[in-house]
Amino acid sequence: MKKLLSGLLGMFLVFAVMNTTAFADAKEMRGAWISTVWNLDWPTVGSRNNQAQQKQEFITLLDKLQATGLNSVIVQVRPKGDALYNSSLNPWSDILTGTQGKNPGYDPLAFMIEETHKRGMEFHAWFNPYRITTSGTDVNALASNNMARKNPSWAIAYNNALYYDPGNPQVVNYLVETVAEVVKNYKVDG
Repeated sequence: MKKLLSGLLGMFLVFAVMNTTAFADAKEMRGAWISTVWNLDWPTVGSRNNQAQQKQEFITLLDKLQATGLNSVIVQVRPKGDALYNSSLNPWSDILTGTQGKNPGYDPLAFMIEETHKRGMEFHAWFNPYRITTSGTDVNALASNNMARKNPSWAIAYNNALYYDPGNPQVVNYLVETVAEVVKNYKVDG
């Protein structure tokens, strides 16, 4: 019995030391969330339709975050059933141009990832899967390629806003495809 207990204790100590070493080597994540809905953190309302200004605002924001010792950003890339990236599934976000579905003339996600990685920082994509609008429930006001406009039964109106129905299997598949599209086409870190 003593040999069994000694053996178990020995194995426990070996695993504990291995686990501690692995944990000590882990990189600490020090990040900031960058909210794009309502143009809260980026881009500013004043930079709509101005690619150069949007880019400079993001560079300035990254430089400030890096100067404070942060090594990661978590950027909202799908604020309202739309996209801050070139997507075959979702329309361009209105936060870029003021009009949902209008091409901003560049790929903001590709730009943001490139600038973030230039600084040795990580870029994490943040998706709001269910929010379609922040105000208004008319699906016809959405871009023609918005899935809620194409499939009105996927949307639920609540508190003067629209949300995708999380209980609808078609919605779930669409959202999985949305995330997979970004993972496949962009070098996000998380």
